[in-house]
Amino acid sequence: MTTDIEKQLTETNLRFRIATRTAKLGYWVFDLKTSHVEVSEELLHQLGLAPDFTWTLQSWKERLHPDDYDRAMAQLATVTDGSPNDYFNVYRLRHANGGYRWIESIGDFIYDDDGKLVRMIGTHQDITRRIEIEQALDAALENSIQTNEALQRSNQELEQFAYVASHDLRSPLRGLQNLASWIKEDMDDAGQEVPESVNEHLSTMGKQIERMQALLDGLLAYARIDQSYTSTEPVDLNQIAEEAIAFVEAPPNFHVHLASDLPTIIGNFSPVMRVVVNLIDNAIKHHPGEKGEVVIRGGMSDDGMAELIVEDDGAGIPKEHRERVFRMFETLGKNAQSGKGGMGLAMVRKLVLSCGGTIEFGQSELGGAAAITRWPTNQSRPKQAKSPELTHRLLEVITGSTDPDEVDQFASK
Repeated sequence: MTTDIEKQLTETNLRFRIATRTAKLGYWVFDLKTSHVEVSEELLHQLGLAPDFTWTLQSWKERLHPDDYDRAMAQLATVTDGSPNDYFNVYRLRHANGGYRWIESIGDFIYDDDGKLVRMIGTHQDITRRIEIEQALDAALENSIQTNEALQRSNQELEQFAYVASHDLRSPLRGLQNLASWIKEDMDDAGQEVPESVNEHLSTMGKQIERMQALLDGLLAYARIDQSYTSTEPVDLNQIAEEAIAFVEAPPNFHVHLASDLPTIIGNFSPVMRVVVNLIDNAIKHHPGEKGEVVIRGGMSDDGMAELIVEDDGAGIPKEHRERVFRMFETLGKNAQSGKGGMGLAMVRKLVLSCGGTIEFGQSELGGAAAITRWPTNQSRPKQAKSPELTHRLLEVITGSTDPDEVDQFASK
């Protein structure tokens, strides 16, 4: 006849088994005198073993990963050889399918009336997915660090080269410039008439020297641009536009004006000002006519970024060249051989990117080019930016599936 106490014990044991199965938490009991080990079905299930599998201390030892064996055994020895305060062990055990699962084992102790340790009881939890997530995060962090270090080295090398070009290459250029002047002066002093062809050659040499100096100046200015502006001060684009228009001092036959109210962005005043000044100057410089119109307008985009657009009624930029114009030393149209450095738009893009923005060229409603810049605002700057690729990879680890539909379904819960 079953007593009430036996019924309570049966119900308690059932609840315990249900709880451990739901939590996917296995348990074990280790008798230090006999070395007998009792384990739960969930522990066996985590390793792909049948419920009637006979688990022994030797079973545990044989399934330990070779790289974890010494450490796991040393941790167990602290229990069997002394008076431990706690037991915490993390190791890999071989699954029935031949792979390895990461296991976290936490134990407690049972003593007899004489205070001698007689048994241990503990939990057995499969933490493989947690370890994989941590490894994925570590790999992503390491990759980010390596990429950042590579970029820093590249930028340092570019800056070093720019300084070398600025200083070491200027000296021979000045020598060539002086040499051309001395040749002309010597011929004048000798009372010899300088042939027109020689004057043309000397003039061409002078222009090429000036062009080379302009290229060096542009390269140095490009290298000196800060890689990132971390300032988070509010910048009023209306003030930027008005001051940029005044700074450029456009010719009287060019109408440069602000056509709409502009938002406030989060950034740094100086680089934004340089960008707008360069874009206005670029629109005027490359305009095919003797008169024209340059319009500045903008607003807020749906994603919270602020837009500032500088457009003109000039010839525009062919679609196939809209990316090319941002390259260093590239100049299109009538200014291709003007002696200009061709660094203006390359510097503009670098300035915009350093502030967390973007820039591209499109077709203006006025008929010319439209330089479209986008800048961060309080609405567009999340506290923590997440990588979609990393997020998807972590969800794959969590769900244990590479099926995009299953991963997306889990993410939408």
